[in-house]
Amino acid sequence: MTAVLPAAVDEAIAWMAYQRSGFFDAQQQLSFEQWLAADRHHQEAWQQLQLRLQAAFASVDGVSGRMLAKDRLVRRRAFLRGALGLCGLAAGSYCLTGPGRGLAGLRSDLSTGTAQRERIALPDGSSLLLNAQSAVNLRFGAHKRDVELLDGGVIADVRASERDALRLCSRLGTASMAEGRCMMMLLPEESRIWALKKSLRVTHINGSGATLAEGQGVRLTGRGIEPIGRSANSASAWSQGMLESHDQTLATVIEALRPYHRGVLTLSPKAARLKISGVFSLDQSEQVLAAMADVLPLRVEHFLGFWTRVSLS
Repeated sequence: MTAVLPAAVDEAIAWMAYQRSGFFDAQQQLSFEQWLAADRHHQEAWQQLQLRLQAAFASVDGVSGRMLAKDRLVRRRAFLRGALGLCGLAAGSYCLTGPGRGLAGLRSDLSTGTAQRERIALPDGSSLLLNAQSAVNLRFGAHKRDVELLDGGVIADVRASERDALRLCSRLGTASMAEGRCMMMLLPEESRIWALKKSLRVTHINGSGATLAEGQGVRLTGRGIEPIGRSANSASAWSQGMLESHDQTLATVIEALRPYHRGVLTLSPKAARLKISGVFSLDQSEQVLAAMADVLPLRVEHFLGFWTRVSLS
């Protein structure tokens, strides 16, 4: 067994729980099939999990989308622990943020885990601050200093150097800065870039470019470069462990909270459209969810001890 398999088993467990939660639709099925086909380790993990947990789940009543009664939840956890013991995994090893996330950490030079921020010194005297569940590759040479962001978000404090400008790279483009501070965040369909201190140059993979003054931000999408209205200070609040929301959708807030939430966190489509304002502590995700439920018509449900569902009440 390779070192990859345990992480793949963790994800397989999350997918199984999701399928049995009662909230699995056609889009999630497509995502699951893509995950399964992406790596043979995923297929091996899924097959192993099916064999190990089949008997355990067969002896428990079917799980619906409704909240499990306390005694049934305790029995389900006991079965999971027992079955996972056969797989040689610790009972708590399957606390994931969401299916499919975290794979970049397996193929990166540097990465962070759930609710973990980390500052890293670079060979040129610059430094990186990685957001939770983030991953980067470093490409430094005699003249080059490239940081490839694979997942999550990063703030680069760039020191002047005889090398070329430091580049933050994503699949949609790059941000180049000779000196100062900049930030890049990856979302499912876009990259977001801010000039936090001094200016920087943004280049899209289609060849278009833009120069950002201090405090400005843009998003890189498949269409090109688009301005961002959100302030740089608000967007970078995660560096201080805070989440600032100014009339943002719940979908945006939950997306920012996921890297700090221990377990799978899902949001119903109707609840995702609600808007909320406030300042929250990223390191207290359960309290954040409870606070949002106090001011919005939300129901926060917990399944199997590691799956959290947020929906309209």
